Amino acid sequence: MIVAIDGPAGSGKSTVAKAIAKRCGLTLLDTGAMYRSCALLSVQEGLDVYDPENVDRIVEISQAAQISFEQREDGQGVFANGQDVTKEIRTPEIDVAVSPVSAIPAVREAMVAQQRKIAEDTDVVAEGRDIGTVVFPKADVKVFLTADPEARALRRAVQRAGGDAAKDKDATADKQAVDEILADLKRRDAYDSSREVAPLKPAEDAVHIDSSLLSVDEVVAKILSLNDGLAAMDVEAEKKAEPAEKPQPQVEVPAQNPKPAAKGASKKASKAAGPLHAFANNSFEDYYDHAMSEYPLPAKAFFGVVVGIVGGVTKVLWPWSIEDLDKLVDNSCGRMIIMNHGALLDPILVIVSCSVRGVSVRPIFKSEFNANKLTTWFFSRIGGIPVNRGTADMKAVRRARAALERGEHVLVFPEGTRIKSDDEEVKIHGGFALMAQLAKAPVQPVAIVGARDLRKKGQVIPKFFKRVYAKAGDPITFESLGIKGKKQQVEAMEELAMKKVYELRDLLRSKYPGKM
Repeated sequence: MIVAIDGPAGSGKSTVAKAIAKRCGLTLLDTGAMYRSCALLSVQEGLDVYDPENVDRIVEISQAAQISFEQREDGQGVFANGQDVTKEIRTPEIDVAVSPVSAIPAVREAMVAQQRKIAEDTDVVAEGRDIGTVVFPKADVKVFLTADPEARALRRAVQRAGGDAAKDKDATADKQAVDEILADLKRRDAYDSSREVAPLKPAEDAVHIDSSLLSVDEVVAKILSLNDGLAAMDVEAEKKAEPAEKPQPQVEVPAQNPKPAAKGASKKASKAAGPLHAFANNSFEDYYDHAMSEYPLPAKAFFGVVVGIVGGVTKVLWPWSIEDLDKLVDNSCGRMIIMNHGALLDPILVIVSCSVRGVSVRPIFKSEFNANKLTTWFFSRIGGIPVNRGTADMKAVRRARAALERGEHVLVFPEGTRIKSDDEEVKIHGGFALMAQLAKAPVQPVAIVGARDLRKKGQVIPKFFKRVYAKAGDPITFESLGIKGKKQQVEAMEELAMKKVYELRDLLRSKYPGKM
C-alpha cells in the first residue's frame, strides 16, 4: 500500500501523513524532511545554496547523506549522518534553503532512489511535492492537499511560536509573523510551481482536498474513504490497539455534591449533544457555534424582547427606514451583508428589520466588546460572532462560513471602525469576501446615511428625532465576477462590493442632502 500526499508548503501534508501512518500502521516516509536534511548539511558546510558553483558539492553531500527516521512518543525524529536534525530542519533558514536544493536533478535522483527502496519492503504513506507524479506514479491513493495561503501561514506561525494549529483549530498568532511567513510561502509557491525539475503540480488522478477549514481528523477521514484497503487497514490497526480483555466496569456510588467539570473541559461535547437546552449552563462558545434557531427558548425570548424594545425606541428617537428592504430579507440563501459604519445605530436597522421577518442575522463584532461577562453574555445571545482584530482569526472565519451555509445572514462592517469624516483614511478589512467565498454565498451591499449626524465629537447625548436612511443593493455572486482564480475572486469582490456600498451611500446623500 502506497499513499501519496502532495501539496504546497503549509497545507498540512506532514501532519496528515503522520496521522494516517499512526492510524493505519503505515511507515511514514517524510520526503520533505529528507530534502530539508540535504539543505541543512549543505548550509552547515557554509555553502550558498543559490550559487550555481556549489551545485556539484551539494549533490555530493546529498548522495552521501545517510538519512533515517526514528519513531518517538512525541512524533518522528529525523537523523542525517547520525545527528538528530529534527528541529534544525524546521528553521526559517532551512525554509529558504530547501527549494533550490530540492530543485537540483541529481539531488532528487538520490532521494527518490532511497524513497523507492523503502517502499519496496513496506506499506508507506509519503508526502511532498512530486510524490504522486514522480516518486510513486502508481500509488494506490493520491491526494493533492491544498489550503488558502493565509491559513497555511497561520499554521506555520503558530508552529514557530510553540503551538500546534493541527490540534488547536482556533489557534492565533502575531499578525506581523503571519504576514512575513505568508510572503515567504507565496515566494516558495511561485518557485516550486515554475521550476523545471519536478514542479509542484497535482497528478492527473489525484483527489484534491482543501484543508483550510478542516481539522486533521476530517482530512484523514476523507483520505481513508478513498480506498477500501486503506480503510480496512485503519480498522485492523484499531482492533490491534484494543486490549485483549476489556476491564470490567467499576460501580461507583455517586457523591451527593459532585464536582463540576473542570474549567476549559472539552467544548465539543455540547456541540455534539445537539441543540442547546434551557438552563443547561451553555457556554458562550456554544452560542457562537450553534444556529440561532437552536438557541433555547429563554434565549430566543430575550432576543425577541431586545428586538422589540430596541427597534421601537430607535424608530421613535431616530426615525429610520431601509429602501428596497425586500432584497435584504430574502432568505433563499445565507448572504454576507456589508455596510458602511457611522454609529452604533447601524447594525440595529439590519438586525431588527430582518429579525421581524424571520431572517437571522449574525453581526461580527470585535472581541474587545467582550470586556466582561455581561457584554459577552449579551452579544452571544443576539447571535454575535467575535473576531480578534490584528490576527488571522480562523475561528471567526469558520463560524461565519458555518452560519452562511446554514442559511443565516452575516453582517460585517469592512471599514473596521466608525468613520467620522470623509477626509479620514479608511482601511478596508476585506475578510468578508473570503468568508463569503468559502461558503459560496453572495455578498449584499447596504448603505446608511444620517447616523453620523446624531452625535458630534465631544457630545455625550445624541440628537433626537433626526431621520436616518438606509438602502439595500443587489446581492453580488462570485460567479458574476467572471474570474476563475480564488485569490483574484476575493480581491475583485472586495473592490466591487465596497464600490457598491459607496455608490448606494452617494445615492442616499443626493436624495437626502446634508445627511452624512
